Amino acid sequence: MKGNKMIAKSVRAKFAVAALATAAIGLPAAGAFAVAQDAPVELTAEQVDKARGLFNENGCNACHLLADAEAAGAVGPALDGNANLDKAFVVDRVTNGSGPMPGFGWLDPADIDLIADYIVQVKK
Repeated sequence: MKGNKMIAKSVRAKFAVAALATAAIGLPAAGAFAVAQDAPVELTAEQVDKARGLFNENGCNACHLLADAEAAGAVGPALDGNANLDKAFVVDRVTNGSGPMPGFGWLDPADIDLIADYIVQVKK
C-alpha cells in the first residue's frame, strides 16, 4: 500500500514539474507573439490612403472625429488625441462593436487590421 502511495506522489510531482516547465516555456512565447501582433505598424502613404478610404466608406466618419480623414462626427468618441487606443482595442471595437457602435465583423480581417493601424498611426 505504501509503495502505491509513493508511486502516486512521484507521478504527481513529475506531472507538476512538467506542467510548470511547459508554462515557463509557453507563456513567454505566447506573450512575445501577442506583443509582436499588436506592435504599431508604420503604414506607407498608399496604405494610409486605402485605410482612410475604408474609414470613410464604411461610415466611421459619420460618428468619429479624426482629422486625417476629415471626419467630424460627434456621436462616437473622438479618435484624435485618444490615448486609450491601441491596435488590439480598435480591432476588437471595429469587429464586435460596443454600445451604440455596431460591429463590422463582416469586413475583411485584413481591412480591419489596416483601419486599426491607420487610426493608431494618425490620431493626434
